[in-house]
Amino acid sequence: MSFLQAALLLRLERRRKLAAYRRARAEAEAMSDSDLADMGLRRYQLGHVARLRALRG
Repeated sequence: MSFLQAALLLRLERRRKLAAYRRARAEAEAMSDSDLADMGLRRYQLGHVARLRALRG
């Protein structure tokens, strides 16, 4: 595998992770405050939740 191929694979993987993060963040942002309270979360914690969901998958 050449350097360019490896760089392309890394870039595609990063793009996939970023897209997954954005999807997870959008889903979390759509939750109501009462849903977040039921889960024991506050709105400022949504970035952390989105990162966990995106990087786990």
